[in-house]
Amino acid sequence: MRNDYYSNSKDYINRWVVSYADLVTMLLALFMVLFAVSQNVTKHQAKIISESNAMAEVEQLEELKVLFSEKVAQNENIKYLKDGRGLVIRLNNSILFDVGSAIIKDDALKTIDDIIETISKVDNNVVVEGHTDSTPIHNDKFPSNWELSTARATNIIAYMIKSGKISPKRLSAVGYGEYMPIADNTSNDGRLLNRRVDIIILKK
Repeated sequence: MRNDYYSNSKDYINRWVVSYADLVTMLLALFMVLFAVSQNVTKHQAKIISESNAMAEVEQLEELKVLFSEKVAQNENIKYLKDGRGLVIRLNNSILFDVGSAIIKDDALKTIDDIIETISKVDNNVVVEGHTDSTPIHNDKFPSNWELSTARATNIIAYMIKSGKISPKRLSAVGYGEYMPIADNTSNDGRLLNRRVDIIILKK
């Protein structure tokens, strides 16, 4: 009789443990489902925010493009285009510099001032890229097109900083020489297009 009592008690305890384990398992499964759902919601929200930001950025670049076309004097040597980096203001070197020189022409300062004024209205970072054609240059100041293109980009950056309207923290300069052509360097027209400075208002 005593043995039967202990046996029944043990069975009761075991049944209680099994029920408790089932409850814990169900709660764990519930938490896993809730966590998975919350992750999906978070990813969905992040996607929506990302798409909204991208659309806002596209609209901002389009507005900037219109603003530049209104503010900066229209010229066949100045072009505006959008690419994966942002808005590109493309200026032919002929309006900025004399051949083989990195000194900004006085006639070009008004154009650059207008560009600076427009850039100052936004807080995007800006990159100034110097480019040349493939014609070699050899003089005491510029041993190669690398140095010439870099000096031109740097001088434009220096002028922007001197204006006091754009923080130096937003600006950077790079020279590519003849190694980023946009046209064929075997023709005069192609070389003319390759000799350029690109001022890029970067996407955020």
